[in-house]
Amino acid sequence: TGLAVTELCFGALPMGPLQANMPVDKGSAVIRKALEEGINFIDTAEIYQTYQHIAQALKGFAGEVIIATKSTASTYEEMEKSINKALKELERPYIDIFLLHAARAGANIFQEREGALRCLKDYKAQGLVRHIGISTHSVEAVQAAITQEDMEIIFPIINMTGFGIIKGSQQDMLAAIEKAHQAGKGLYAMKVLAGGNLLDRLEEAI
Repeated sequence: TGLAVTELCFGALPMGPLQANMPVDKGSAVIRKALEEGINFIDTAEIYQTYQHIAQALKGFAGEVIIATKSTASTYEEMEKSINKALKELERPYIDIFLLHAARAGANIFQEREGALRCLKDYKAQGLVRHIGISTHSVEAVQAAITQEDMEIIFPIINMTGFGIIKGSQQDMLAAIEKAHQAGKGLYAMKVLAGGNLLDRLEEAI
């Protein structure tokens, strides 16, 4: 992709209403601290409801920040709404990375969500989305994305216990990730701390 991101990505899910439910001012302060410490990569999603936290954290920040977001949209119209919502609420002229949010998807993900993918491609052509891909817990979806030419970035779950991996084992996922790398896909790892279950083994897990 040509994107240069920090080794650690700030995951914005935990601060939102689905988990810690931090107020925008407190959540944005945490993000701003991460940015000031050198992190330049933030991962979020429409369903996380953390766009406001991120937008506030970015106010007055001069450094480059790369934002990845995702949508569960299936149709062209749903994805178009998701993209425009992200642009508006994040207060950005474009989204760096926009992913199909497909945690439990199977091998047919790209057929099932053809409309949403077509929308992402159209918005990429317009320059409003820079890069597209998929976020998933599924080995089958990673395998399918490898052969999907449009998929530039794959965001798979992987951790040392195999927590959360579906439609395959930890070894299956590692093999799929290796194949994706060999195919030239951009990759970043999801839930390396197994959703917080490995906090007491933090350095080992990373």
